[in-house]
This record gives sequence, structure tokens and C-alpha cells, in this order.
Amino acid sequence: MNTNQQPREIVKAFLQIVRSGKSPEKAAEFMADTVLANQMNAEKQETIKRTPQNYSEHVKEFMALYGPYEFEITELIANDNKVYARWKQTGKHLADIDQFKATGLPLIEIGSAVYRVENGKIAEYWIQTDRKGFDLQLQQNEELTTHKLPNGLPFTDAVISGETLYISGQIGTDNLNGKLINTDFKAEANQVMKNLGSVLQKHNLTYSNLINVTIYLTTMDNYDPTNEVYQKYFNGLFPARVCIAVKELPLQANIEISAIARIGNK
Repeated sequence: MNTNQQPREIVKAFLQIVRSGKSPEKAAEFMADTVLANQMNAEKQETIKRTPQNYSEHVKEFMALYGPYEFEITELIANDNKVYARWKQTGKHLADIDQFKATGLPLIEIGSAVYRVENGKIAEYWIQTDRKGFDLQLQQNEELTTHKLPNGLPFTDAVISGETLYISGQIGTDNLNGKLINTDFKAEANQVMKNLGSVLQKHNLTYSNLINVTIYLTTMDNYDPTNEVYQKYFNGLFPARVCIAVKELPLQANIEISAIARIGNK
């Protein structure tokens, strides 16, 4: 290796093996006994000393916060004994961060650092993360999971519990004016499905994430039209379902649908 390649390969391996969370216990293979960590926090730089053991625990803290996150190196540039790296980390909000409670929703961190390599090991680094973008994600996730009172009613459109999203009953109201679309039953049923889709989209989910659906009809005369509309939103793979006839629904709606969706991949 030439003088540029060697530090580059050391930093690349460090990021792929240690910082990625795959084997944080191997930090000593790439780090000096004492490493100067120059960190930018709210535009204020501070320098702390890290040992390989300390850094290993630092990565394990990331894993506790974000789970088994994905780590992608997006840029790697070497100049003599210094290497610039930029990465994208994608995980989930699994533990409280500052004043933000865990939501289980996705979190992406964009970070970059310059590493100084000395005697074949990382001796110093200067690191910076997109803290503003990260905070905006935390705020957005909080808004999606906070129990609010829509239109003065004592419920929220959805609640997350673990890897599951519980969606409140949706009726065929227009999102722009809040009025019920009841020109005909199929139009109303289509609007209900669209409203259900809007709640799913807020949580980066689709109809394919649904695992259980409950349909309420004011008359079983609308059972066949319901199926005709409903099946258009799935690709032949349907969630478990219950259809119930009830006396009446809010706003004199003819159909209401509640659902349960899977957030994780399992």
C-alpha cells in the first residue's frame, strides 16, 4: 500500500467493523491506546480522550438507542495520514434521547469525520453530525406518536406499541374540510381506505403492513360493494379481517374501518 492507501484502509476497516456495530469489541485493533476525539456540539468544539474500551462501549450505546442499525460509508478520501469519511446510519428510536421518548420509528444520522492515523492506528479524529436534521426527525416522530385530540375528540388516529401500530376507526371524511363524502357508498368506502392509507403513510407504512382489519357497516347490503372497493388496495395478499353490522356510526357514516399494522419486518 502507498502512504495514502494504508490510512484509508485502516479507517475503512474501523468503520465497517467497529463503528458499524458489527464487532465493537475489536476497537483496539484500529485505535491507539489513547485517542483524541474532537467533537462539534452546537457549534462548540470539545476534545475528550477515548480508549478502545471506551469507544467500544460508546458504540454499544448506539446499538441500545437504535437497535441493529444499518451503517453505510458514503465518502472516503485520504490525504497523507488523514482520512475524511462520511456515513449514513439508519436505525430505530428504541430508547429515550434527551427529552424525546422512544417511538420505535426510523432515525437517520448523517455524520462525517477526519481521522489521523499514526503508526498504523487511529490517534485522533474530528467528528461532526447533522444534529439539526436529527432533532427534526425526533420532533416529527414525537408528533406522530403523541396522543392528541383531533377535532376535540378524545382519541388519536394511531398509537404505537412495540412493533405494532394500532389505527383508530376511519370514516369517509374529506381531509380538507372534514365533511363526510357520501355521494354514494363506493365513494365513501374509497375515502375510508384513502384515510387509512394516510395514517399508514405518516408512519412510513403501506397497506401491505396491515395484519388485521375490522370493518363496521350500517347494513350488510353494502358487504359486496365494500369488498369491491377494499380489494383494490391490496395485491392479492390480504390481512385478517372482521366485518360487523352496527346500528349507526359517527356523522351518519355508512362504513368505518379500524386496523392493526406491523411496523417491523417480521
